[in-house]
Amino acid sequence: MDDAPSLGAALDPEFAGGTALGKRYVDLTCGLELLCTKPGKGTLSVSTEPLTVKDAKPLPSSD
Repeated sequence: MDDAPSLGAALDPEFAGGTALGKRYVDLTCGLELLCTKPGKGTLSVSTEPLTVKDAKPLPSSD
C-alpha cells in the first residue's frame, strides 16, 4: 500500500481548519470521539459534518 499523497489532490477550503495535537474531537450525533495524535491541515469529519473540539471538564474547586 502506498502512503504517498496523490499529486493532484487539493485541500477543500471548507475542511482546512486543521487539527491540534492532543485534542479530542467529537461528533455528538453518532457518539464518535477521536484523540488527535498527529496534527494536520485538514479537518476531521464524518461524511460532510466537521468534528468539533471536545470541551475540557472543569476541575472541582479545592476550597
